[in-house]
Amino acid sequence: MDKKIAFVTNIYRDNNFASGGVKLNFILLCGLKKQSPNFQIDLFCDNSSVAHPEIFNKIYPIKDFDNLKSNYDFVLSDKACVPSDITYIHDHSYPYRVKMMSNPVRFFFYKIFCSSHHKRRKNEFLETKENICKCKKVIVSSTVLKRDILDNYGVEEDRTEIIPPPVEHYNIKKYPNRLFTFGISALGFARKGGYVALRAIRELKKKKIKFKVVFIYPSNNFAVKFLVKLYGIGEFCEFIGQQDDMGKFYNSIDCLLMPSLVEPFGMVAAEALSVGCPVITANHCGAADYVKDGVNGFVYGGNFYQALSAEMFKILDISYKEYSAMREAAVSSVSKLYEEDFVNKFVNLMLSPSANTGR
Repeated sequence: MDKKIAFVTNIYRDNNFASGGVKLNFILLCGLKKQSPNFQIDLFCDNSSVAHPEIFNKIYPIKDFDNLKSNYDFVLSDKACVPSDITYIHDHSYPYRVKMMSNPVRFFFYKIFCSSHHKRRKNEFLETKENICKCKKVIVSSTVLKRDILDNYGVEEDRTEIIPPPVEHYNIKKYPNRLFTFGISALGFARKGGYVALRAIRELKKKKIKFKVVFIYPSNNFAVKFLVKLYGIGEFCEFIGQQDDMGKFYNSIDCLLMPSLVEPFGMVAAEALSVGCPVITANHCGAADYVKDGVNGFVYGGNFYQALSAEMFKILDISYKEYSAMREAAVSSVSKLYEEDFVNKFVNLMLSPSANTGR
């Protein structure tokens, strides 16, 4: 079936992806064109780098969209750039991020000393809110992100749908460890829960158990080095740089930690599960949708560092048989997170009777 589709986004790249959301746009559009060659896709974007022009019929600046939108059977947008038939939201709202990353006193001073940045983020949020409330369908990646959309953007629940993004599935080549080894990807140290992990290690140290935690994070941050020394946890911590081969990293650890303060989905957790690596995550992370407590990892809530420490102790204390069962469950839990399944769900939405725009 022929369909003329407009895809509207602020940033489009088909190489050198700056974020997971930008990469996801490329995966989605490639998949739509591959599965339905009769789709004619026009791109509306002001900041684009297109190495695969065969995907698109034409490319326009966003300002042209208002004059041309009546020409299309279907409008897709990223982050509710414009009112559309389907918009895909990758990130949490500004109010949610403030709530999870800050406290009232800190936020008060932030509004004073970073007023221009605060006003810009607030205006972006209000613009997105206006657009998203006019979209027919809002796609999100997880339950926690859906709750944010309902609470902070005011979208009705029947207009939202959860479609988890596809993940890269790595080969299982487990490397044996002398000590049980946890891993955490913490390039954004505060947001990824790096400080929570340090305090949890200090707490777990009291159990007199041998273990190691490998941080993907440069070790030259003074505050981090100071805390490691202050807590007396240097023997438990190893810091490594950004990894070119994440599959090797996942295979080198026995359990992945995801204590992020803000995590709409948790691609790292899904990738780790694909090689049979159990995951410990917070219940406010998107990964809690597919990490099942006691089955393929552990999910905690409440006091962050004490709860994380307790779950780390649990996995250190289980039998080899129980741990092996967790590894098997980990692989099967993400067995359907492939590109083809992801794109199929979008195609089904677009071809459904309710997708008729009436334009």
